[in-house]
Amino acid sequence: MKCRCLVLSMFLFVFLSSEMRADNSQSYDVSDTEVFTYERPKGLPFITNFFKDFGLFYSNYMDREHVPYMLGIAASTAITIYYDEDLLIGAQDWGKKWGIDSKDRTKSFFSVFGFNVRGPSDISSGMYFIGDGWTHTSFGLGFFLYGYFAEDYRAWSTGYAIFEGMLTTGVTTQFLKHITGRESPSVRTEDRGRWRFFPNQKAYHKDVPAYDAYPSGHLATGTMTLTVIAANYPEYWIIKPLGITLLTMLSFQMMNNGVHWASDYPLAIGIGYGFGKIAVNNYRKIEQATLQRKKASRRVEPVYLFNPMFAGNAVGAGVTVLF
Repeated sequence: MKCRCLVLSMFLFVFLSSEMRADNSQSYDVSDTEVFTYERPKGLPFITNFFKDFGLFYSNYMDREHVPYMLGIAASTAITIYYDEDLLIGAQDWGKKWGIDSKDRTKSFFSVFGFNVRGPSDISSGMYFIGDGWTHTSFGLGFFLYGYFAEDYRAWSTGYAIFEGMLTTGVTTQFLKHITGRESPSVRTEDRGRWRFFPNQKAYHKDVPAYDAYPSGHLATGTMTLTVIAANYPEYWIIKPLGITLLTMLSFQMMNNGVHWASDYPLAIGIGYGFGKIAVNNYRKIEQATLQRKKASRRVEPVYLFNPMFAGNAVGAGVTVLF
């Protein structure tokens, strides 16, 4: 589904990008001390950046500085694997208590050039649809179209970054799914789901739920989208808490409807965050002026010196203030 959404969007990008405009850049004051600069996007950079991003991911997130984060992902995955069955049953019990359906009732409403446009039909499918390819495609197209027609390079670049992240996270999670072969909860043949490493690919595609649980592509893509938007619009504090709330709802519902285990999530979050940051940095530049403004804006604390004062026969105290 994500691939179809991307193909449809690329046609639109190619059509709109055919109009050439003056090359320049735009700067945005996102705080008293930070300025982000974006150049006008040219062509389809989210495609040309594709292979470079994997190299950046490896070099940026496999060095010593990030070892603690990698160990954290590994540890949290191991712990949640141990408790997976209990966590799954607990989530489904809560779903019943709250009246949240465990079925995915997402429906196709109409088609565009042969692509079925899907959407939720109730609360439960709405929660699951948070991670759907159409959701993130809509975010990407929304930012792109607004940025293009309003000449807002930050929004334009945000749309491109979302599509770049969809490509990299999609390929990465699908590659891992095809080599780990973990059963989804709904079709598990044993507690915590069976792992079939390097499964037969014909068998995989005949019965996808029996092999594609790990890691969660929905959560990886959702994390990437949130990372891109929050990084490009840091002045809007509501983005992160709102996004985390929505991703929590998605994570719960994917357990409630038996699509994922809790242990499918830590690596997915790491993948989405990593590729999201890379995509942002491919378009956003922090000007040198930012550092100068930080220095200039540092608050200088006054120094108070108390000293005695004499005036004729009077004795008092004086205060000298140094800035």
